[in-house]
Amino acid sequence: MPGRPVLATEGRRDPSSQKRHDRPALAFHDMVSRVSTMELAPVFFSLPDTTLRALARRARRLRFNAGDMILYQGEPGDTIFFIERGRCRVVVEKSVGVVTVALLADGDIFGESACLLNRPQQASIYAQTECYLLAIDRQSLQLVMASREHEALDKLRALAEQRFSAYADASIQATWSLLLHEATVVAVYSPKGGSGGTTISLNLVGALARKYPGEVLLLDLDFPYSHSALLAGLIPTSCLARMGALPQESFEEVLLSAVLYHAGGPMILPGALRPEEADEVTPELINRAITVLRKSFRYVVVDLGVTITDSTLALLDLTQHVIVVTVPELSAVKSTADAMDILRRLGTPEDRVTAVLNNRSPKGAISRSAVERSLKREIDVEVLFDAGRPEEAAVNAQILSLANPRSELTKGAEALAGLLEAKHARPAIRAGAEPPVPAGAGKER
Repeated sequence: MPGRPVLATEGRRDPSSQKRHDRPALAFHDMVSRVSTMELAPVFFSLPDTTLRALARRARRLRFNAGDMILYQGEPGDTIFFIERGRCRVVVEKSVGVVTVALLADGDIFGESACLLNRPQQASIYAQTECYLLAIDRQSLQLVMASREHEALDKLRALAEQRFSAYADASIQATWSLLLHEATVVAVYSPKGGSGGTTISLNLVGALARKYPGEVLLLDLDFPYSHSALLAGLIPTSCLARMGALPQESFEEVLLSAVLYHAGGPMILPGALRPEEADEVTPELINRAITVLRKSFRYVVVDLGVTITDSTLALLDLTQHVIVVTVPELSAVKSTADAMDILRRLGTPEDRVTAVLNNRSPKGAISRSAVERSLKREIDVEVLFDAGRPEEAAVNAQILSLANPRSELTKGAEALAGLLEAKHARPAIRAGAEPPVPAGAGKER
């Protein structure tokens, strides 16, 4: 994990900073920028301009690179941070793994619990993108607000308590989901048509299903044509698109009844059977479906196709891992680089994105090293040229990862499956274990 940058102003205070007449005046545009940022934060938006300006004069501006740790869980703290520009992820380390409890953006604040409640940092905060922050320490906050805004300071403490409880509850629920073996949702996205995203998805499901037969599902959202079922030799009779109007009490039963079972172990759920049905798969419907499927399977692999839509973005919010597939061609690599940038802006952690280079011809137009330079990251899995085997498998309705262990596509799918297993392994739940009690539900000890 990237180390925390050393800040020249951190860990000490200039005594002269306590004397207002020694503090250099801020430029007008700088003062306006700082006040505008603070006004976006809860509680602070209602403060008078004089109070906001007094706080702005005492704030330090800090910059962090994408991936830098800003706060560490368990450390003491005496500073509130305002996000002036950028995105941050809030993560809590548990015995079963690391869980994300919040994603923060422009105008959000963090660090308030440690600063105002004198508690250790509840979570670690790291920069998802380049971040510019305003930092106000406890002493400055109390000097300004205790003398002028007693009520606002009390509201800020109440907000700190509320958020502390919310993060605690979120981490407990996420931990229990891990213990219950709820499915890991994996999105497969190929920004350029013809990159083989559907083939990779189908064979990844096959590789996982060899170990977990009946526990791995492929949700085919490669619109407008969802052909995974046909490529696997299965005949679909229904699809997700036709279930939007179902009442909640019958939704789960009907959804699961539409799942197709392949004799080799994988399960497939078509997103749509006709091109015009793709519009019926809304973000709300995807959320309902994923909620059900996560409780029924170990892995849910989603083939997203090539187009980023509202439904695609909704699905990305629900995933624990994203696999991006490209081929060694200039246009495909450029599209993939753009897609990687979008994922970074969405706050997807780098270690939850896997880059796959799929060689669909004997010799690519550009080398692997050139692809990596364009993507600004290493290729995680390379699928070597597999001659005519993928096309033959499609004609014969076979899944290569189940039918031919010597296939290069099989080797690539197995490498992907191993990578997912290493990152998302679930611990076994103890028999008779009870769900954890949410924060605040019992007595303090």
